[in-house]
Parts: sequence; C-alpha cells; structure tokens
Amino acid sequence: MLPRRYLPPIPALMALEAVDRLGTASEAAKELSLTQGAISRALQGLEEQLGVPLLIRERQRLRLTPAGRDYVAEVRKALHLLASASITLRANPTGGSLNLAILPAFGMHWLAPRLARFAQTHPEVTINLSTRLRPFDFPGSTFDAAIHYGRQDWPGVDTLKLMDEEVLAVAAPGLTGAAGSPTTATRASAPPGCSSTSLPP
Repeated sequence: MLPRRYLPPIPALMALEAVDRLGTASEAAKELSLTQGAISRALQGLEEQLGVPLLIRERQRLRLTPAGRDYVAEVRKALHLLASASITLRANPTGGSLNLAILPAFGMHWLAPRLARFAQTHPEVTINLSTRLRPFDFPGSTFDAAIHYGRQDWPGVDTLKLMDEEVLAVAAPGLTGAAGSPTTATRASAPPGCSSTSLPP
C-alpha cells in the first residue's frame, strides 16, 4: 500500500481534471456542482499535499504547469479506470468479467452464436468483446485474452490451439484453365491449424 500522502482525494483530482479541460475554476465548479471557492481550496490542498506547483494562475484563467499537464494525463486515466470498474460492477454485481479480443469474422460467425449458451451456464460472468486484426501487447491493453489467427509465436503469451482451418479457392470453370475440383490450402501466413487463443502468462 502506498503512503496516504501519495493518494490525494478523488474530488481534488476531479477538480484538477475539470480545470485542465475547461480552463477556469468557475466552469469546473459548474460541471462538478460545487462553488468556485471549493474548487480553489481543493486545488490548493492538492498542491500542498504533493508539494509540487500544478497550476499557473493568470487573472480569471488557470493554466497547468508542465508537471501539472503530465500529472493530469495520468489522473485522467486513473479516473477512467475507476469509472469503468464501477460500470462493470453495476452491470454484473455478482462479479466476474472477461475482456476478450477477437477477429471480426470469427466472432460473428463462430463465437457469437455460442455466447447465449455460455451466458445461461455462467450468468455471473460478463464478456466484453472487441475486434482486433493484429497482435498487440497485453500489458498495454485491458484485454484478458485474445482469439487470433497466426503462428504460435506471439511474444509474452501462452497459447492454446483451438482448431484447424482450411481455405477453399472457388472459381468458375472457365477461369481455372483446367477441369477438376478446387484445391484446398491453409493460409500462407501461418502453418496449418493456427487459430488459437492467447492469454498473458
């Protein structure tokens, strides 16, 4: 647990974020349903707690110092995470969520038809789906797992093969140049059967 001096009150952080976005204490006070004096006191207390000037006061406007701009960028991310956690809790008060990255066609044609049965079996789990076409770094995302296509060399993850895949080329007989049935082949970018689910180790 971090020392309490490094955990400022959320109202003060919200005041700083609003001032950065709106430019004045009066506009921030209006948005947060507070008085201008309350906003000013919150900002002053925040600066005193951190021991770093965050604002430049110019007549009727407030401008963030370079350190304040860097700080409020991180604060905004933290406030967003807190809000997202609260939304998830309200949507599923019994707990449990899975943030899953999927390929668009796979999600629509294979995964989506099976989600209803999963939801009936596991009503306590909320599944959040997002489509991704390229591999990504799990540490830089909010995903718990991904269902992807490719070689089983995605760095920094554990993989589990789901199924083989065949690609069938179909053309009119006049375009093939020869009679006979079409041939099957796997995708050139991956070895046979590389649809897999990837999870952080």
